[in-house]
Amino acid sequence: MYLTYIQTRIVILTGVIGMNLILFAATFTTSPIQAETGKGEDIFKVIMTIFGIDKSKGDVIAIVTANNGEASRVKFLDSEAPYIVPLNSTAGDSHLVEYVATFPNVTVNAGDEYKACVLTTKDLNSDGLICNTGQNSPANRPEFVDISLNATTTSPEDRVMEEGEDRTSEDEDDRSFLSVK
Repeated sequence: MYLTYIQTRIVILTGVIGMNLILFAATFTTSPIQAETGKGEDIFKVIMTIFGIDKSKGDVIAIVTANNGEASRVKFLDSEAPYIVPLNSTAGDSHLVEYVATFPNVTVNAGDEYKACVLTTKDLNSDGLICNTGQNSPANRPEFVDISLNATTTSPEDRVMEEGEDRTSEDEDDRSFLSVK
């Protein structure tokens, strides 16, 4: 009888210790990489602010892609619509607009790349595409991208090369030769 009592106490004590260890481990277990699940309030969002909008450049097409282009949002923005906000600067006719691209039902992991691009209707060729690339932050907040339609530089790949001219490693370091196609 005494032996049964001791065995029962050992089983109870083992169970209590085991439960405490499980609770302790569950309390301090963290996931190093968070993801926006695309469900409920946890939706991946990119807030793109586009500067330099005016009617002389035409309307604007905003494009945001995530998960290597598997998910995308495209928005046509009328350059003379009421949602276009005048920019308080000396530029006079310069305006801006914010576009919020939301991706419900799309999981975007922390560190995953997204791309935000803008194209004007007056420049409907690949040369007119202005893009910024970013990475999803582990913070539970939208991502922010600023794009200016007044960008004056291009990447070295977009440089117009003269006939017979070779690109050298010196060219890669000196960006003063850049010109827009």
